[in-house]
Amino acid sequence: MFSGLAGIENELTVPEAVEAPYDNDAQLLPDNLYSALQAFEQSGFYREQLGSGFVDYFCQIKEAEWERYLGTVSEWEQREYFSLF
Repeated sequence: MFSGLAGIENELTVPEAVEAPYDNDAQLLPDNLYSALQAFEQSGFYREQLGSGFVDYFCQIKEAEWERYLGTVSEWEQREYFSLF
């Protein structure tokens, strides 16, 4: 909602559609939660729209979630490595 409104207010144009998004110079989206959090935390746009207090608190919660995720053994890891021992 916020980004759409900002696009209208700033008269931004929508980029051209692409058939193969990974075969051009288009900016890639973050590939994991931590990378997305870093982009969100550094975004002046969301700090302006939502407030720095919200952005900082949300990032703190999600960084704790990311740490819990890193501390778990995934099903893939179990299948891949546990059968070796």
